[in-house]
Amino acid sequence: MINGQALQNGTQLQRIGPKIMASPLTLPLALFVVVLAVNAVFQDNMFNPRVLRTNILTFTPLMLVAMGQAIIMISGNLDLSVGWGVSAINCIIATYMTDDPLTIALVLIIALAASICMGLVNGILIGYFKLPFLIATFASSYVWLGLAMKITPIPGGYFPRFFAKFFKAYIGPFNTMLLIVVLCVVVWGIIRRYRLGRYIYAVGSDSEAAFNNGINVKKITLLAFALGWIFVFLGALMITAQTRNADSQIGTPFALNSIAAAVVGGIALGGGRGSIIGAILGAVVLSLIMNIIYFAGIPGSWQVFVKGMIIIVALGATVIYKKKYD
Repeated sequence: MINGQALQNGTQLQRIGPKIMASPLTLPLALFVVVLAVNAVFQDNMFNPRVLRTNILTFTPLMLVAMGQAIIMISGNLDLSVGWGVSAINCIIATYMTDDPLTIALVLIIALAASICMGLVNGILIGYFKLPFLIATFASSYVWLGLAMKITPIPGGYFPRFFAKFFKAYIGPFNTMLLIVVLCVVVWGIIRRYRLGRYIYAVGSDSEAAFNNGINVKKITLLAFALGWIFVFLGALMITAQTRNADSQIGTPFALNSIAAAVVGGIALGGGRGSIIGAILGAVVLSLIMNIIYFAGIPGSWQVFVKGMIIIVALGATVIYKKKYD
């Protein structure tokens, strides 16, 4: 009886093991633990509460933009324009913002509407006009950059101090920005369980099969971009609250960093697979890599090179891992 029970337990472990290894979150979690440990070696006060709070505030914008990019990638596409889209949203918010609560609300509504319109433009170009997503979003990125430069020719702008403090405040032990990230995860989790979420995954997995099963691929592509850009708006709002400034170049790193974060986080480049929790982990991993480069004392002229090489290694590990366990 004991031997039979032991055999049964062993069989269960054999079944659970491959499932854990095949999970899209397994490698991102492993990378997170490794990078966190290395970061702790170079930064003695890594786990100091104040340092942790600062890191959370710094990492949040990329987390949110990576979540938006992840939704678009799950639908089988990719958006190169989110970086300069962040710049355009930042310029809209910080250029027209005042201390008046009504103006604040109006500016945020306009910025959100502009964000959704950016997503809809890309969704129409790709879903309805059938343009390749690389070409469509590469072209639209220059439109968003032009918009940002038109609104804010030189860095400047304003963001109310009390509003910035709201995003840096704590509700109990939790920072407001982190709570917004958690809320976004919950909202996506709800969407994921209903028709729209299932259809986004289906279209990303095989758009032709999805079409043959009665799914409106064009509409789902459009909605995926619009939804993703709501997260991009939140990321732009977070970085504006931190800098309290408008700059047409502020979003430049976000395009490639959000893609890298999503891929490191287990989002399939081919679409149809992954979790936005993985994208959050990927964003944290990339942000910690930047910390390591800084605290390791690497000369400024080498920092971009080293960062690129580390990201290549992380992406390579992700691709190899997926081929082995998919």
